[in-house]
Amino acid sequence: MVRRLLAKPWDTEDVAKLKALVDSGASALRTAAALGRPITSVKRKASDLGIPLAGVRKVRADLRAKGVIEYRRHQ
Repeated sequence: MVRRLLAKPWDTEDVAKLKALVDSGASALRTAAALGRPITSVKRKASDLGIPLAGVRKVRADLRAKGVIEYRRHQ
């Protein structure tokens, strides 16, 4: 039985888009969705490139600090 490669390789366009999304402040989850790749793949590639990738909590905290979004309390 021949094994198939499940993940598509990263090309220069994908890496450029990853860098642009990170520079714009996108979370790891949003970056993965925009690239159409699993979040683990995006985190691994960012780590390999030395790019700090913010999590959802960090992005939300930054947006709250800027006043872009408000804190929601559960009722």
